Amino acid sequence: MSLRMMIIAGISVFIGIAILAVLLRTPRNDRPWIDALARPPEFVKGADTLWSIRNFRAFVFDKDGETEKAWREELIDAEDLAEVWFFIEPFEKWDSAAHSFLSFVFEGEHAKTISVSVEARREVGETYSGLKGIFNKYELIYIWSTEKDILTRIAVDLDHDLYAYRLNVTPEQAQAILMHFINRTNTLAERPRFYNTLVSNCTNELAKAVNAAFPGALPWHFAHVLTGHSAERLHELGFLSPEATVFEGIKANANIRSIVQDVKALPENEFDDAWRAHLAPKIRPHEKINGTSRG
Repeated sequence: MSLRMMIIAGISVFIGIAILAVLLRTPRNDRPWIDALARPPEFVKGADTLWSIRNFRAFVFDKDGETEKAWREELIDAEDLAEVWFFIEPFEKWDSAAHSFLSFVFEGEHAKTISVSVEARREVGETYSGLKGIFNKYELIYIWSTEKDILTRIAVDLDHDLYAYRLNVTPEQAQAILMHFINRTNTLAERPRFYNTLVSNCTNELAKAVNAAFPGALPWHFAHVLTGHSAERLHELGFLSPEATVFEGIKANANIRSIVQDVKALPENEFDDAWRAHLAPKIRPHEKINGTSRG
């Protein structure tokens, strides 16, 4: 056998072993996770429309990182869900890639705002790599947290741009979406899955939950992989307002990086309202989904 053929054969064997290792790797919940991703959340049904969230993260971040680490139990009333917000954190070196997540705003007796972020669950010493994320390197986790936790981590600790968009959905539609997130969170806690940069990333996991509630609402689009374009895609589908405004105009008013930095010291119960009050113009859109007006 020639040297060239031996090299080709060796490379083929290496690739085959690597693929086999990926296919045989089993997702687990008991690895040595970093603190911020250590506890999988769980929803427990209460009376009527009440739900208790266990392992709810409430960290405090400053420019030097985590200054306080807290996990707690939180109570929500699904019937009091009023708004859903979509956030984009573009990657600094390539804004076609981004992290996305949602916030749910509740009114009434248990008024609060909670956020859900789909994450690549990293072990101690690991860093995120989109390439490694294709090959079952990370497990998948839905992290539920205070809004202050995730916004200050991005805008203050990491000092990254952060864009906020209120979604055009009615409270009833928002509740349906929330329920699918609750179900997916509980299923994941019982049966772990792998994160995948292409098919199970932060954005297309959000799309799966929305499509489970409203089939076909978010047809597959390249923005499900090139996630930095996901807000523009939502605007094309009528989920952002004002619809008559070009997306660039909406985006220009959506960057809350400096706003979050300005209000970071406020108590948690004031923080959520404070940054929204600074948005210009305030977003209070007509409510619709799938192109059908609901309000």
